[in-house]
Amino acid sequence: MSRMRPERAGSVRRLCVFARLDAPGMGDLVQRNIFLKLLREAHPHATLTLVVGETVARVHRTLLDRHGYADDLLTCPDPVHAPGDPAPPPAFLRTLRDRAFDLCLVDPDSTGLDASHAHAAGIPRRIALPTGGPGDASITHPVRLPPPLLGRPDLYEYATGLAAALGLPTPLRAARVVPPFPYTPVADPFPTGDGRRVVVHPGGAPHWNRRWPAGRYAELCDRLLAEGARVALIGSPDERSELEALRDTCASGGERPLVLVPHSLDALATALASARLVVGNDSAPAHIAAALRVPTVVIYGPTATEYLWSRIYPLHHGVSLRYPCRTLRRSAHDPAATRCDRGCATAYRPDGGYPHCLTDLDVSTVWPVVTARLGTSDEHEREATP
Repeated sequence: MSRMRPERAGSVRRLCVFARLDAPGMGDLVQRNIFLKLLREAHPHATLTLVVGETVARVHRTLLDRHGYADDLLTCPDPVHAPGDPAPPPAFLRTLRDRAFDLCLVDPDSTGLDASHAHAAGIPRRIALPTGGPGDASITHPVRLPPPLLGRPDLYEYATGLAAALGLPTPLRAARVVPPFPYTPVADPFPTGDGRRVVVHPGGAPHWNRRWPAGRYAELCDRLLAEGARVALIGSPDERSELEALRDTCASGGERPLVLVPHSLDALATALASARLVVGNDSAPAHIAAALRVPTVVIYGPTATEYLWSRIYPLHHGVSLRYPCRTLRRSAHDPAATRCDRGCATAYRPDGGYPHCLTDLDVSTVWPVVTARLGTSDEHEREATP
């Protein structure tokens, strides 16, 4: 077990995190709260600044400002999506130097902004995971990962390695690695009535197709409604028409799903927190639900991300056919450039074209997982600490 000496912890007044991420989704940013919260625990009286690209700051400003663990944002030029990404301009390095940071954590996925730039800006303590890149020589406190339990490192192992580098006690409790999602509750979006509340999220990022077919969600909703559940279809404003079309295809003779298009992240979090179960694709609402300690069932297709958080999301259950295509790495900027051995489409289209790893996954495979989670998910389980 390791612990930082109090005098060293108290000497750190200004922290920064280099998170120059390349086109991250909202769920990717929600996960960064793990690292930010560990920094806060190690240095509770320090000011914490998150360094992100200009586009990320503009698109996700509300999330980063109101639903994270940083005190403020510092923007830098966006990464260049080409070989030989140039170094940040001297003016940005001068800004870093003027801030007089005492410690810098380099996000493992930071693009073109590493420990060498922190060194050039005069930041004395530089924490990072060695990756074999040019910035490794400038790391003063390397993040050393424990032997991977699942064959390759997951977020639990990274959080444990970071905690050790910060001098925090280890090992961490897996169920407490993910910090609570900060939000302000708003009005309950569900009408009054009986029945177990199930929030269904059939949408998600369109840059490659990670969506279970809409027809399967309609069948799942019909089964839930037949069992007396109260179902809400949730999504972003640009998904409203698809949500309404899905609602209208449900064949249940009684109540149809409610369509919810939250006007804010506070409203989204309120809807998720009020549910007994959340079912959906691998997208931001699933990560927010996990941080709210709400049981989730997530449908996985052509991605290998399930293993990353399987240990730190204790109320999360993934369903996947585990086809080989999930090991492929896809670019957010050119999803069609990567094809699996079946030549599946990658860009999402509302009219179909779903990949085989999702079309081959039928409702009869997902349904037992959903009913099992509905049967065991209650208030005390949300606070479980395995």
